[in-house]
Amino acid sequence: MKEYTEEEVKEILDKIEAKDENVVKEVIQDLHPADIAELLQLPQVDMELAIYVFNLLDDETAAETLMELDEDKRHALLENIPNKDIAKTFIENLDTDDAVDLIQELDKEDQEEVLSHVGDVEQAGDIIDLMKYDDDTAGGLMGKEMISSTRTGVCRNASSVCASKLKTWTRFSMYMSLMTITNSREFYL
Repeated sequence: MKEYTEEEVKEILDKIEAKDENVVKEVIQDLHPADIAELLQLPQVDMELAIYVFNLLDDETAAETLMELDEDKRHALLENIPNKDIAKTFIENLDTDDAVDLIQELDKEDQEEVLSHVGDVEQAGDIIDLMKYDDDTAGGLMGKEMISSTRTGVCRNASSVCASKLKTWTRFSMYMSLMTITNSREFYL
């Protein structure tokens, strides 16, 4: 995440508050989702302005930005977005483990409605399956995305595949997954 000076933050916020769509899109297109989330959490950014910014983001960036928000801001934002939009913009663009975390922040009625709007029936089923696990169990932490590599592929290639598919994996989790794939052969990332 980039460090911004107070002047840079003020300049960005002024542009967002002016609501000139082309200027705002230009400003936010180069920002990392964590930086956008940080800006949206500033006290001077009200809900209307946050929703305005989210509507200018592509769905993948919006989903990543939403997950970077603190829980209170995320919850407040979700209360102001229709359930169909939550499904289409956020849930369909998150890995299953993040989608489960997000859905579990909603009340039971909203959970069911959001899931009914998820276009990929398999993804909705995976989310429902994962919701059965407690947060502090392996099932509550896992996703259902599958990553594959050829049996003859070298570990370096397999780790590249993992890294490109799941940006949030830690080196340890990639190592553990690849150790399973390679039947405990030694390798280094």
